[in-house]
Amino acid sequence: MKQEIKKKLKMVKLIILDVDGVLTDGGLYYTSNGEEMKKFCVKDGSGIKMALQAGYKFVIVTGRVSTIVIKRASELGIEKILQGIKQKGSVIAEIKKEFSVKEEEMAFVADDVIDMELFKKVGLKVAVADAHQKIKKIAHINLRTGGGRGAVREFIDMLLEENKLWKKALEYYT
Repeated sequence: MKQEIKKKLKMVKLIILDVDGVLTDGGLYYTSNGEEMKKFCVKDGSGIKMALQAGYKFVIVTGRVSTIVIKRASELGIEKILQGIKQKGSVIAEIKKEFSVKEEEMAFVADDVIDMELFKKVGLKVAVADAHQKIKKIAHINLRTGGGRGAVREFIDMLLEENKLWKKALEYYT
């Protein structure tokens, strides 16, 4: 891993996550009654819980609005959820103020062009394997795993490893 990336990983205090295409596979599932369903990866959830245990903060920023996202975030312990955000870059000041972090202390795991404005404003840009080429082109880290298939966990494992926080993270399970 390049020294520049290692340095950026050491600075991260807060992780911003998109939902569709990052925490999910990007598919939209509907029941015959028209109810929306989403499939989340349990590995991502375990990683998020371990990262919270290790002291990282999380914010979900998504362009869509879904009660399922609130339910999943609640299960994981993510308290800050911003839904229906089409201009995602507009929330950066709010996040910085609320969490007392600088842009270089934030990582954003993203997948599509709706994420671009916010993606350009964080210190560590992370793209899932199946992200749009415009996102992948400017990402610091291009993950090997696709959205909704453990990509967030892949990033969190990298973060915990580089910052020697595995022991602290695994306290979640003890």
